[in-house]
Amino acid sequence: MVWLQYTATRSQRAATACFFLTGVALILAAARLSYANVEPQRAKAAERRRVLEDFIRRKRGLEREDPPKP
Repeated sequence: MVWLQYTATRSQRAATACFFLTGVALILAAARLSYANVEPQRAKAAERRRVLEDFIRRKRGLEREDPPKP
């Protein structure tokens, strides 16, 4: 059994190659943008974690907000 019973024309092969290369270019651009935004997101997550841990410590009474004045 044959998948295609006719060969593709030159223009069909060129169009297929263009679509393929366009798809590859879009995937590469998206990957580049994704990796460019990793470090700022990581810094935001670390700051949120620190703020949350400080809040929990204050609620449990492990750390005082205002030190006593002499």
